[in-house]
This record gives sequence, structure tokens and C-alpha cells, in this order.
Amino acid sequence: MDHFFVKMFSSSSGDILSIDQYLIDWLNGLGPWGNLLLILCSLLVASLLTGAIGYEREYHGHAAGLRTHILVGVGSALVMVVSIYGFSAGFPDRDPARLAAQVVSGIGFLGAGTIIQTGTDIKGLTTATTLWLVMAIGLAAGAGRFIVAFMATILALVTLIVLRKLEHYASRRVPKITLVVPTETPILKQIHMVTSRLGLSVKDFQSQIVNVSGQPCLRVSIRIAFMSTATSAALLEELKTAIHPIEIRISTEY
Repeated sequence: MDHFFVKMFSSSSGDILSIDQYLIDWLNGLGPWGNLLLILCSLLVASLLTGAIGYEREYHGHAAGLRTHILVGVGSALVMVVSIYGFSAGFPDRDPARLAAQVVSGIGFLGAGTIIQTGTDIKGLTTATTLWLVMAIGLAAGAGRFIVAFMATILALVTLIVLRKLEHYASRRVPKITLVVPTETPILKQIHMVTSRLGLSVKDFQSQIVNVSGQPCLRVSIRIAFMSTATSAALLEELKTAIHPIEIRISTEY
């Protein structure tokens, strides 16, 4: 049985997914124009698949959107194409994986640029991850592994779109509390003391300066992980007593 699966999913050269290998062999058999068509298909598949992920990021207003994801995917595919076909003559000891390894290392710098930290809150991790993913999809398309690239894209879109609904459901157990206080109030210390006393854990913390009746004030938003309704009421009362906020409200909106 094991030999059956190996023969079914592997070609004689050890490449996985024989359908892609048959397509590559057929196009390469057409001569220079077939080889050029194969390269064009690799770049087009990379742009279409990574564009689908980029559109999801663009639709939700993230820093790296449609164009960025497509360019990363096409660039990765191009590097893979060049590593396979660009050094074939005169380089008997060539290793097509060397350029791909450099792409995997270098994408971290681009992903780091999408991560923003404000206080204890970190944003952009998912977008940085999708950039890393479209890089991998681009490499797969550039290597002619279209089925692998397509499956990875489908799984990524399911994760980004379908699982978002689960995040909305989970956010109901992580309510957002917003307080407005005078700027001189030691609010971080007070919040830490109150939550520690109630045995609660702060998931994230955001703050910004706002004007209230012409006076500068501090608006603070915190999320408390897995808090019941009774605990929410107790926390609000504790915060009112300890901080005396100008405004305080609780919301389960994600």
C-alpha cells in the first residue's frame, strides 16, 4: 500500500504531485516558446493567488494590501524561476534552493514593517504572516507547483475569512472597557491593582489623548480575557471607585 501511494504521488525524479510535473514536461517539450509560456503561467498564477489574499487584507483596511501581496508573490515566483532556469547553462553544481532560501530570510524585514506596537497592544502580526505566506505561494508557483500553491491559498482564505467569525464570537468573552480620565491620573497603576485584586488578566491596552470640554484627557481602552457578566459589573464599580473616570463604558464589539 505504501508503494502504491509513493508511485501515485511521486514522479521518477522524486517530485511530488505528478500533474504539475506533466504540465511542466509538456510545456518544456514545446521548445523555447513553451518554456516562456511556463514562466508566464508561473507568474500569473502567483499574482492571482496572492492577489486573492491581498484583497482580503485590503478589504479590511490593513497596511499591506492588494498591491503589496501581489508584488511579494510575483517577486518570489520570479526569484524561483530565475534560480531554476537562469543558471542552467555553465553551472553544473547549481542549487535552485539557494535563492529561495534568501527570499525566506529576507521577507522578515518586510513583515516587520507591518507590525505596530502601541503600549501593550500589537497590530499587524496577521498581515506580516500573510506576507510570509504569499512569499511561499510565490515560490511554489515559480517552481511549477501550482496545485500546492492553490491548496495553500484556499486554506489561507478559509483561515482569514471563515475563522474571523469565530474571533467575533470569542470577542464576546473579551469585552472592551473604555475610560476617559484627566491626563495626570496614574491610570495604568490603578487598572493593574484593580484587575489583580479581582484575579483578571488584561489582554491588551490602548491609550490616546482626546479633548473633553476643551481640556486634554486620556482615553484608555483595555480588554479583559474571559470575564463573566458578574465580574464585569464588579470591575466597573471598582474602576469607578479607584479612578473616578470622567467617562466609562463597556462593549463587546470586536
